[in-house]
Amino acid sequence: MLAAPFLPSLGQRTARAEALGRRRRCVIFHSPSGCVTNRWFPKIEHGPLDASALEGTTLEVLTPYVKKLLVPRGLRAINPYTSPQTIDPHDQAMGSKLTCALIGEDSNRYATSHSLDHEIARQLNAAGRDPLVLSVGAVSTSVKQLLSYSAPNLPFLPIVSPAKAYARLSGLPLPPSAEDEQRRLRQKSILDVVRSDLKSYQRLEMSAADRQRVNAWLDLVRDTEGSFGPACRENATGVDAASANAASQSSELADAFTVGGDTMIKVMALSLLCDDNRSLLFSYPGYATFNWDGIHHTHDQDGLNHRTGDFTIGGKCLPGVLDMIAEIDRWYAGKYAKLVGLLDSLPEGEQTVLDNTATIWIQEFSDGSAFNLNNLPIVIAGSAGGYLKQGVAVNVEGTPIGPGNSEASCNGGGNETVSNVSNGSSGGNVPINKLYVTLLNALGCRAADGGEVQSFGKLDGFSADSGITDPGELSALKA
Repeated sequence: MLAAPFLPSLGQRTARAEALGRRRRCVIFHSPSGCVTNRWFPKIEHGPLDASALEGTTLEVLTPYVKKLLVPRGLRAINPYTSPQTIDPHDQAMGSKLTCALIGEDSNRYATSHSLDHEIARQLNAAGRDPLVLSVGAVSTSVKQLLSYSAPNLPFLPIVSPAKAYARLSGLPLPPSAEDEQRRLRQKSILDVVRSDLKSYQRLEMSAADRQRVNAWLDLVRDTEGSFGPACRENATGVDAASANAASQSSELADAFTVGGDTMIKVMALSLLCDDNRSLLFSYPGYATFNWDGIHHTHDQDGLNHRTGDFTIGGKCLPGVLDMIAEIDRWYAGKYAKLVGLLDSLPEGEQTVLDNTATIWIQEFSDGSAFNLNNLPIVIAGSAGGYLKQGVAVNVEGTPIGPGNSEASCNGGGNETVSNVSNGSSGGNVPINKLYVTLLNALGCRAADGGEVQSFGKLDGFSADSGITDPGELSALKA
């Protein structure tokens, strides 16, 4: 039957244990432009997390799941501006984010190695199936909007239509026009296609836990199909650095970010529940002007992170700009919480899908004015089958870091001048490669020699020729 979940009570006990033991996955949730770091991080830099540690922060919406959160502090993404390349901070941050490699110096500026999602997919997916890479809006081939690379200089474009992503999972072909698609979705569900098989499936003598799992799957399928509408079409308005202003964007973009994004989250959950893919990447595009869900901005998010409202470096602060950035930060936190909550609601044996997954929220920059990649805001929900610590913040650098200095300028409400450099921070410089190595080992990936993974990427320092100088994982993050 199409996209049905695996039910351990219907298999042999040995096969059940083996199948569940291998089912570890990774979901990467990415948001653009950086954040107000002073408000984002928990109040605890190192130690157990509880509701009070999240209260008043951007992460407060994650309070129901605080005991399943790991906040690694002190990490630095690779290839910050001028260290070692001096090309464009957005190009470098995006192209190097999941590859830990330099970007090309030609006009495309694509990454010179494959990305983490593809490494995971090659090792964990059946027959090396490609990762499920998703976004919303319109497909862009700009390095500023791309994170996934299947090989050096070969970006892997995301699926931006939830209907197409669902069709990929269900096996139902899409009709040639959007109108036909809407008509089909109203008239025929995947459950209609497999109705007789579904009835036979439900009559099997399964455990109560597996019956609960089947019901959760059915509910999620119905909910996902009920979400399809204009926001789920592929031709929704996109944004790019050249046209990022409120006048150039339509309500289609708002629908893509809201209804379309929420539907993508459901498709991701279905993919995990049915073990269709064990490596997922979902990224919101940059340069959007937020004018939905109670947010009414007239400047795009990157311009806000510059503090001026446009692409200029330095200049006069836009009044109220920090609060506007914080609104966007909370919006992304709410979407991440929606994903975490959905995965935690889906049973899997005695645990949930979330428990067997590492669900990571990572940002383009730490602060979008300083363009810094050190002290990077990262949170991981789920332990990847018990490998990672939970309910704790871990300072992997070992010395106090602080929350950063995002409010160093533009916080007085007057006619201030942006101070880009001072908005950054000096602490938090442990190479992010070590986090990726930890994740690869947590998921059960192996090195070429069959042993534990010791390194990932092409470099971990500030020199183009440095290579990997600090191999190994972050044992402080292990349960």
